[in-house]
Amino acid sequence: MTSSYLYGQRKGMRFFLTFLTIAAIFTGTAATSGVATAAPSSPDTKVTTSSSTAIYKTFQSMLKKKNGLPATDTFLESNIKKVTKHHATLMVLQLENARLKALTSMTDRLLVPNIQDKMLKAYQTNDSFTKLMGRTQDSDLRILLKEARDSGYRLVMLEGSLYPIMNYAALVKYTSDITEDISSYIFIMTKETKNLPADDGALVIGYQEILLRALSQERFLELHPKSNRAKQVQDLLNSYTLYTFYGLNNTPLFDYETNKMVANAQRGYNGVLQRLASVDSEFLTKLDAFMDVVKEAKYENTAAVKKWLEQNVPTGADAGY
Repeated sequence: MTSSYLYGQRKGMRFFLTFLTIAAIFTGTAATSGVATAAPSSPDTKVTTSSSTAIYKTFQSMLKKKNGLPATDTFLESNIKKVTKHHATLMVLQLENARLKALTSMTDRLLVPNIQDKMLKAYQTNDSFTKLMGRTQDSDLRILLKEARDSGYRLVMLEGSLYPIMNYAALVKYTSDITEDISSYIFIMTKETKNLPADDGALVIGYQEILLRALSQERFLELHPKSNRAKQVQDLLNSYTLYTFYGLNNTPLFDYETNKMVANAQRGYNGVLQRLASVDSEFLTKLDAFMDVVKEAKYENTAAVKKWLEQNVPTGADAGY
């Protein structure tokens, strides 16, 4: 994965790989290569350091085995309450890393032309790997689909092809046994991968949803600035900042023909700003200032609006987005 935003890159195409409620956003309740690290915590009184370490080492050994993701996940689920929170968090992070590393290989296997043909022939809208398995009589294909599902991936249709992406919902079962920051990270990424924000260069979620996701990411960074997954969430927030202030090529914030801000964005942004006027948020403060400029321009993308964007939400190589 190139960032915690969970983008995958394949042949020049950018794929978005996982909503907290308003209450969750404001009550305060990522994936890198190599071995993940997490701040150690006091050993759980119900386990010993030695027994926890033994389980942790067995987990690491299993994770290194070829096609070992399904068995490793089963092992972790059976043993996570027998280890310290520190080891539990490490294992969940390392499982995420391993799944991300193996995603390219699984994608290649599913994109083999004859495999894609068989999948597409049986596929129905919003099918999961499990549902697709039930529609094919090809035993080899069923084995492959089961492996993809049990390895921690979910099935999506992107630009006419079927792809595996990270299934962060499969990690939710571990959130009560790990540190608060990584638990929150998993919920953020579950939302991303369960309802992708974009497809084929177009936003496919609503404008209020965009803002609320951005707020949950901002809140995470305020609460957990030194989290192991802070960079991933920052990358995610950077993407949502661009969605908010620019849109995407096929769903620009300002209509190409009329040069006006799209009506749904006007309503969505104004609605969130009104409802959350008392919320302390740098993101909302910036959006509010932007909307003042846009309203002054009668919602047209005037020179004044462009200048404000260039100064406050730059898009160049050095912009940080």
